[in-house]
Amino acid sequence: MINVEYIEGAQESLYLIQSLWKGSRTYHKNKSKYFADTYANKRFQDRVNELTDDSKVGMKVNLAKDKDTGQYIGYCISTINKEMIGEIDSLYVEKEYRKQGIGSQLMERALEWLDTNKVNSKIVAVGDGNENVIDFYNHYGFHIRNIILEQVPNA
Repeated sequence: MINVEYIEGAQESLYLIQSLWKGSRTYHKNKSKYFADTYANKRFQDRVNELTDDSKVGMKVNLAKDKDTGQYIGYCISTINKEMIGEIDSLYVEKEYRKQGIGSQLMERALEWLDTNKVNSKIVAVGDGNENVIDFYNHYGFHIRNIILEQVPNA
């Protein structure tokens, strides 16, 4: 069994996840039927800028670290905006560490932080091609409310 350490941080911890974020980007690029180019062209600094814009009033970065290797193996970024809406912005666990409860631990820690901050509601967006995670989010009380369609670039 893997020996995992969970670490809590805030905005300053974003740069610790850069290599994991690239793994997440590649995962979504490979899964996406319509927006693979959008994922492929996204840069880490662009994502950091989105996460730290003025509409956010709070951020928590939860990290999972393999204590034996010293490597970060997963993360969850959650934010709160000015309307006190909490969002699970990004959740990722390296492939070889999936199905071991790490994503669940990261999710539970993020939700606990959102609850502590008394958000009005909580949301999570699921990218096209990644619908297989909907059951995971259903387990935490998230259900489809709207389906947003976006015009495919150069379609």
